[in-house]
Amino acid sequence: MLISPKNERQIDFGILAINQTTNSEWAIGITCGQKVTVCDRNLSPKYEYQLPDEISCLAINPKGDLLAAVMANRNHLAIVTAENQLVFEEQLPNPRYYNGFEDCWFDTDGLRFWCMKVIEGKEVEIQIRDTNSWQIQRKLLLEDPFGSSSFGFYPHPENQILAIWAAEGQGLQQIYWLYDDGTRIHAVDVPCPHDAAPPEFHPAGREFVTVHDCGRKISRFSFPDCNLLGICEWPHANDGFGYYMCYVSDDRILVNTDEGLMYLIDLNKMEISDQLMLIGHEPRSSKELFPNLKDVEEGLCGDLHYFYPFDSDSILSVHSQVLSQEPDSKHKTLVIFGGKELFGSLAEVQPSAPYSKLFIQSLGIS
Repeated sequence: MLISPKNERQIDFGILAINQTTNSEWAIGITCGQKVTVCDRNLSPKYEYQLPDEISCLAINPKGDLLAAVMANRNHLAIVTAENQLVFEEQLPNPRYYNGFEDCWFDTDGLRFWCMKVIEGKEVEIQIRDTNSWQIQRKLLLEDPFGSSSFGFYPHPENQILAIWAAEGQGLQQIYWLYDDGTRIHAVDVPCPHDAAPPEFHPAGREFVTVHDCGRKISRFSFPDCNLLGICEWPHANDGFGYYMCYVSDDRILVNTDEGLMYLIDLNKMEISDQLMLIGHEPRSSKELFPNLKDVEEGLCGDLHYFYPFDSDSILSVHSQVLSQEPDSKHKTLVIFGGKELFGSLAEVQPSAPYSKLFIQSLGIS
């Protein structure tokens, strides 16, 4: 399938945050050192932030007028307004490589700020802070399942549950569901493959997919009970599924590959149904795409780095900007694509949050 991009923009920086809540006007945080530009959903710059330290992780609130940043090798957390006023910060004393802030996230109701902090490489502390006082209201200690793991938040579409993904350098991963009942934070480990990538939820929240087996398989699970609904296996000896996925209909997902390509997966058959190509970003030979790299293997690859669900019928992708650049260059092209030619019938999230209610019932909470 060959489709045209809706919008493109050249940037010279990296992307560290995207607000995937479709009712939010503010979408993307583009960073360069200590500077952050927040763009709207048309990729137009709206807010400029100046942070006090080198940034490693960002979170944008739904209105775009508050930004949280983890900085200085994970030892510094700061909250800054659109007027560049520092409203909260915490710096860890005697910083060590096995301590530090890992990730943060603004709840869509604008009332809670989630943060996680690794302690001595053995535990991770999940914190919920009030967005008025920034004081910790509730916290939960989880044992690090592997020791010195990295962690990330992945919100469920119904905005009542957070997934937390723990990853260890040798390929071991673990997923948890988190729920805040207003009194305490509940955590449940998820029975998924031991090397599962972060979950990609269906927009209605009823299921999720995850890549595992070193990119050789995609598994589909129901939510919240995690019943296996099917497995799609990578059919070739080279390349493999990447970690970026998006539901484009109730029965199809889009997934990237390690070589920068994109494929559509039929969820009923759990097999590849088509390759997706963007005009202007078609697959090329690896030597043509990266002529400055040595010892490049023969074969087709793309300029795609990663993509995110962007709107109900759009995807935001990030590409290499010029053919001669190094793969880790800061010069990138943002592309928005999608529309009816790609997206089909896709159930929307329900205000009653039925799948979250099932999970909450499983906890024994009335």
